[in-house]
Amino acid sequence: MQYIQGNSRHQTYFSTLENQVSADNPVRLIDGFVDKLHLQKLGFTKTVHNSEGRPPYAPAVLLKLYLYGYLNKIRSSRKLEKECSRNIELQWLVQNLQPNYHTIADFRKVHAAPLQSMFRLYVQFLGDAGLLGKSTVGIDGSKFKAVNSKKNNYNQKKIDKHRQFIEDKTARYLQELDELDKEENTNGTGELLIKKEKIAQGLAKLKERTIKYDTLQQQLNDTADKQISTTDTDSRSILIVKSIVEVAYNTQNAVDDKHNLVVHTQATNTNDGKALYKAATQAKANLQLQKEDTLMVLADKGYHTGAELQQCHLDNMITHVAYKEQPPVKHIANEFLAESFEYDKATDSYTCPAGAVLTSLGTWHNKKGEAGETSFRFKTYRTDACKTCNLKNQCTKLPKRIIQRSEYQDAVDVYDNNIKRNPEYYKRRQAICEHPFGSIKRHWGYTHTLLKGLQKVNGEMNLIMFCYNFMRTKNILGIENMLKAIEKWTPDYDKVICAIKKALIKADYNQNVPSVFLKIIRCKFFAASLNE
Repeated sequence: MQYIQGNSRHQTYFSTLENQVSADNPVRLIDGFVDKLHLQKLGFTKTVHNSEGRPPYAPAVLLKLYLYGYLNKIRSSRKLEKECSRNIELQWLVQNLQPNYHTIADFRKVHAAPLQSMFRLYVQFLGDAGLLGKSTVGIDGSKFKAVNSKKNNYNQKKIDKHRQFIEDKTARYLQELDELDKEENTNGTGELLIKKEKIAQGLAKLKERTIKYDTLQQQLNDTADKQISTTDTDSRSILIVKSIVEVAYNTQNAVDDKHNLVVHTQATNTNDGKALYKAATQAKANLQLQKEDTLMVLADKGYHTGAELQQCHLDNMITHVAYKEQPPVKHIANEFLAESFEYDKATDSYTCPAGAVLTSLGTWHNKKGEAGETSFRFKTYRTDACKTCNLKNQCTKLPKRIIQRSEYQDAVDVYDNNIKRNPEYYKRRQAICEHPFGSIKRHWGYTHTLLKGLQKVNGEMNLIMFCYNFMRTKNILGIENMLKAIEKWTPDYDKVICAIKKALIKADYNQNVPSVFLKIIRCKFFAASLNE
């Protein structure tokens, strides 16, 4: 039987790189998009190089290289360097250049802010191409593991545990030394000296470890957080699901409902409790909506915070956020929850299921929010009727039932009713928000970040979400139509810079982004706008 024969390895071919890449190859989309960009306006460095010295690689070349890599599940700078010498598509894209892995890695590190602005500019392209509904967004967060092990993350409990171990070990060593001293006085042997030297070495190591944990304790005392990480100082130990904890970053996404395209992404090192307003505000700015424009926002119960809901309401963002169910009262069966008490705004009072009226003295009290949320004010309501009430055993074990009402309760009630009246509308949230994270984590395998520090992680997350949007746009429009849309598109850099300015001023990113990074962003983008 004759097999299909291959060509001879010594056969000579006359061909060009252009001939080896088909006209409908997706790599041409990357080339067309990057060539359309004005990289200097976006903040990429070395767009203009000095006449002296060896010329650098053009930023467009390295940007194309990274876009190709992330779109094809290649994130390592060393692997990208290797692909440049054996991948025909990459050789065509970067015109046979082969940058060193150091050059490739440094490009991603120093261009965190420009990568974010490129993502925002692409959202503008999606809007101009008619791919965004601009009426409803779903907001959700997902955790990406940091370059910091659990071992190198410390809290007070962990430090105390290590210190106690050192103290116990030191005590045992000292006890052994006392026993050896007694034995030496009676017998006097050379073996005892060897044991003493080993104990002395052990004590010296324990002293070094004591200094280490004293330093960690000082760092923990100097930070507002109740934990520190030593490898990636910005990363935090975050609850992933149930009792599973990882040292990670919590990436917040705002996703437009029309085609499940990401319109905002932001890496944070906190939970979801304080993220709703910031994410919704930035999404509205990226969608280029005015303050009077209405935006519907869908989110799960992790975002249910009174202050956040009220801020969204003031900026004309209608939220559909799942409300948190009130935990039951211990040792009381069929208890009356706070929802069973009817509030009358005119008289500022509650009516209990038994018909008694609970009133307030009008005094505001301060209370710290859950999971590190900002403090809020509340009033207490009570009645003397509890003493003789027949339903008291279903209500409270205390002498009186007390109801606490937050200053944000009006906004909470309004938006809780949104969920109750439109349960089917809220169910769309999962289909909108989970699609990007599912594709990125399950299909591409991007479950962790390769960079350290919130600034750099933000750059990589914007690059990942850009690639998701890019791939999804290709699937929606097709290669030919997408190329035409890119050619016709006129980027508006002023709007991108304006959106960034508004985000920096309006949303308090100082909680999540180092102040030095904010200054860098302002300087770069404001300088770019002045140059125009």
